[in-house]
Amino acid sequence: MNEKIKILLESFLNEIPSKDKSLFRAIAEHAISLGYTPKKTKTSLLNLDFSSSKLKKTILKLEVPNPKRNKNLPGIRLKFYANPKYSDIFHEGVKGVIEAFDGRYTGCYGCGKCKGNLEGYTFTYPDGKSVFRCGGELISIKGWNESNLDEIKQLINTQNDFWMDNLS
Repeated sequence: MNEKIKILLESFLNEIPSKDKSLFRAIAEHAISLGYTPKKTKTSLLNLDFSSSKLKKTILKLEVPNPKRNKNLPGIRLKFYANPKYSDIFHEGVKGVIEAFDGRYTGCYGCGKCKGNLEGYTFTYPDGKSVFRCGGELISIKGWNESNLDEIKQLINTQNDFWMDNLS
């Protein structure tokens, strides 16, 4: 990790509550170890996007609390559609994105970025109804904690491996 990245990461960590710093540091350092570079987003808040110039993909966003949006906890958004299974907290993230817009913005947008099969998430409701959500967007994960850290790293690993295997 070069000095510029260290300074950026420390600046971000200084904006979040002390109790969350070790978790966010672990996730950030894991993404960096896989070749994702943090960049400050073009917002007034110090949020970080983790993208790979080799893959031309963003896998993760770490967000500081935003009092204007009644968001008082630091947040995490990630892509993990290459994972065949994940725990309920991540299913709820997919469901949350689908329902935030009353079921609009689902299905394939026809952007042409998928190579072969559609790349995204399928959420199945208890009544059997399935809804597809494009994998082009990051999914917000709410209510996560230290018990989810290993799974978050695994989701990132699997997504990264999927992209590396399909690099052309």
